[in-house]
Amino acid sequence: MSSGTNSLDADEAQQQQPPQPEPQPLQPLSLEDVVDDFSLLSHGVRFRAGREMRIYNQAHGQLILEERSAFDSDDEGGEEQAPQDKSGRAKEGKGAHRILVKTVNDNNKGVSFLRAAYSLMTVFVGGFLFILGAAIILFLFIDLGTKVGLGGEGREAQPVAFVAVLLSLPMFVYGLAFAMTLMGIFVVDTFYGHPFLRSFGMGAVMTDWLAFIMYLGIPILTVIITLLDKKDNWWEISLLTSFASILIFWCFFAACEFWFEIWACLELMEEYDGTSLIDEDPMGARVKFWLTKAANACRHSLEYRLSGKRVVFTRMNDTNGVTAASNTFIDCINNTSFSRWLANKGWNPFYVQKEAPERIASLNEVMGNTHYVTRFNWSLEKLFCAKGGLHSAIPITQGDSSITKAQINSNIVCNIVGNLIIVLILAGAIVWFELTSLSTAVGIVAFICFIHVSIAVYRMWILRNDIINDENTGTLYSFWGLYQQTTPKPRFGWAVLFAQLVFFYILPLIYLAAENMPHAILFALLGFFAFLRHHLNPRILLMEKKNYFQDTVNVKTREERKKWKKKSRMYHIVAVGGDTARHFWTWAFLLFTIFCFVVLIVAIGERSDDTYENNEPSVNSAMTLIEGYSYQPRPSLPYPTCQLKKGFGGNNAIDLADFAFLSGLAYHRNEAFVDVALNLWFGEGKATNNVALVNEFKSWPDYRFDYGTAVSYKLITFSDNSGVLTIRGTQTTWDLIADAQLWLSAALFQGLRFLLPFSELFTPILHKMVWMVTRLESESITKVAYYQETQAFVKYLKDVKKFETVEVTGHSLGGGLAIITGAESGTSAVAISGPNAKLSRDSFDPPVTVDQLDTYTFNVIPARDPIPMIDDKAWLYQNINCTAAANNFVGCHAIARSICEIQYTCGSGNGPILCECVLDYNYTEPSPINEAATAETQVSFVQQCIDICEKQGGGNSKNCARWKEEYGQTAAK
Repeated sequence: MSSGTNSLDADEAQQQQPPQPEPQPLQPLSLEDVVDDFSLLSHGVRFRAGREMRIYNQAHGQLILEERSAFDSDDEGGEEQAPQDKSGRAKEGKGAHRILVKTVNDNNKGVSFLRAAYSLMTVFVGGFLFILGAAIILFLFIDLGTKVGLGGEGREAQPVAFVAVLLSLPMFVYGLAFAMTLMGIFVVDTFYGHPFLRSFGMGAVMTDWLAFIMYLGIPILTVIITLLDKKDNWWEISLLTSFASILIFWCFFAACEFWFEIWACLELMEEYDGTSLIDEDPMGARVKFWLTKAANACRHSLEYRLSGKRVVFTRMNDTNGVTAASNTFIDCINNTSFSRWLANKGWNPFYVQKEAPERIASLNEVMGNTHYVTRFNWSLEKLFCAKGGLHSAIPITQGDSSITKAQINSNIVCNIVGNLIIVLILAGAIVWFELTSLSTAVGIVAFICFIHVSIAVYRMWILRNDIINDENTGTLYSFWGLYQQTTPKPRFGWAVLFAQLVFFYILPLIYLAAENMPHAILFALLGFFAFLRHHLNPRILLMEKKNYFQDTVNVKTREERKKWKKKSRMYHIVAVGGDTARHFWTWAFLLFTIFCFVVLIVAIGERSDDTYENNEPSVNSAMTLIEGYSYQPRPSLPYPTCQLKKGFGGNNAIDLADFAFLSGLAYHRNEAFVDVALNLWFGEGKATNNVALVNEFKSWPDYRFDYGTAVSYKLITFSDNSGVLTIRGTQTTWDLIADAQLWLSAALFQGLRFLLPFSELFTPILHKMVWMVTRLESESITKVAYYQETQAFVKYLKDVKKFETVEVTGHSLGGGLAIITGAESGTSAVAISGPNAKLSRDSFDPPVTVDQLDTYTFNVIPARDPIPMIDDKAWLYQNINCTAAANNFVGCHAIARSICEIQYTCGSGNGPILCECVLDYNYTEPSPINEAATAETQVSFVQQCIDICEKQGGGNSKNCARWKEEYGQTAAK
């Protein structure tokens, strides 16, 4: 009975089960079903060789999709049907129809070498463009300084010119960032064989021949011609030719990219409006049609950029789609305060409120580049370093692939610890370098990091709650989405566009055209491309047409292939502008602009400050001279240049210490101390500070510096009708700007050479690169160049005053000016810690030659001093030791320390000694010249120094007070 009942129940249960699907005929996979994504730069090539394959070109080989049929036959020759799963699909294994995916490496060493060589030269051209951009910004700020009265006494401020130059900066920064972004794409495209350039429609044959001619043909032909002509500088000429050809090729590449980007925007607008031209339309109608599309595209761009936006936390559910957002809306941090505070206000009459916030798709979503974070591809370092951290991707918060609680907790801890480490590293660097004045800056950075960490942790905490409560929420993944709340009224948008055009393009262009034509031409080109690219932007239209790249194209016919190439080209053009490289270069130029602006503000503030107007020298240039003591030459081999034959009055040898002393004397404004110091050093009445002759030169009828320059110098004359021009080094902020004007380009090219492999190959053309960059200087900047006045003064002394011997010396900036002045005027020059001039030689007016630098200039270079490392050295120089601590990177640049080192090593003879040598720089006490007389006074060396510090007038009051506090009791004992 029970057995029958059980059987009946089983039959009944079997009848209640849903019917099983009938086995379907096998639908084998085919390459016909494979669709090429637009992210590929070239679609697959179909090829039949016994079996069908599709081939895709990759960076170092090919990706091959091969169709294989793997059905096994039974003994009678019939085919056995493939096993199927529950859905009726063929299982993996016996009888399955497969598509095999494999890569084939066709890496060719010769091709790799050639492309690496091309890319190296292309990177050098890119470095030139970056240095050119930095120089443009610097020259603009120097021009701004001259317009507010800096750079010379009596110079009047020009507020209108100041505003015009200031307004040109945004366009320059945006245009330069776009140029550098294109250069980065150009370098990558060169290394991988120009796949992006091929997409412009020129074809593989023409593209490769063009690349061959520009990269290899023209330079090799130049090498052959110069060798046959027996040119001594054949390598320099060949490098310059290669540089020019690659620069022209990049300009062609950039123009093509710009053209196709603008054209893509107009075509998208055509699809967006649903209107098109017909073949019978006349030219006038065509022009009007495309101008209308351009205007509509501008309108869309303005609406997007000026609209009020909010960031909101959004959850995506696998059943209900997008759920309601969280209750808290967060102002978009990535937008300006204008968007946060003005555009989102309901009372704003220039804006229209949307009925409901409308989500704006990100560019990555539109292009299908959305990156999902699962527990399997989660990476702590990658997410911390990525822009936006965890929020740069969409984290999966439910299911088998969901990120775990431990992973999200690790992200939170890593974010906190990582930013804390950054702040501590900055604090540690400041403590080690003893830069206590920057502690405020570290505090600001720490506060910014705290705000950044707080927002990031808050967002990740919400994700953490979703992960913990996923069973209740049913959330598949969560993300922070951008929503549009308000849109500007059309008239307001056009008014903003008109204001941008007038104030940021037309007015600066008019001023630059009147002041500096090379600058104006460059501004016109950069501004034109930047302005059009900013407002005719296909990325904004694509974010509105969210599914543009999701409409796939199966390439079978010629028309389909043409359509696929068009979309693929657009895909990669859009990717160029949306790349993080653009943001990187924008921030790089923007930060440099901010730095220059801060320096300019400080320089303007110093005009009303008496910091540099008093007679007291700085700590590093203070000189307290004491007689009756001397250093004997070191028993080991002293410096071979302790005495120089190029001395005062003919062939007499002169001590190197004399030039160092005179270089330090240029920093002292107290003329009474200068006279005392000269008498102590050279003897009573043997040397004179000839202030009258300097003033006479500035009153000379041929003196062509209308307002003078900010350079400060002294003329020390001697009884044998000889003189030494000593030029003051960097002391004011405007002096620092003058340093940058003369040597920034050379220093940046040195940095570029350091970063590139085989860097010495580029050295022969670096002086030409510096020359090309400095051609952008305006006439007003050239007039205030410091060396112009010192060079004219030396010629005045030689030609008008008939001095028999004139020498030039200086420290730091003064040393660099001494090198330039000496080389230009054929005068012996001794620089102490001066920047060199070998790379910058063609940028001066008049330019100097290597032979002039090697013949007339000499530079003293203290160890670890960064300033004389700028530019390449001429033949004549002397390295000296530095006793400063390793963390005191500016201590080796002090002129007083250099004087002490030279006296300590070479000997001081019967001349005076600097008290700073012992009390500041830790040299041993010098020996008394007359020990009996010193013993009778019963006053120690230290006590004598303390006594004369403030009385003599050459010391620094802070130093004097510190000496009393630290050494007073010891000296008395």
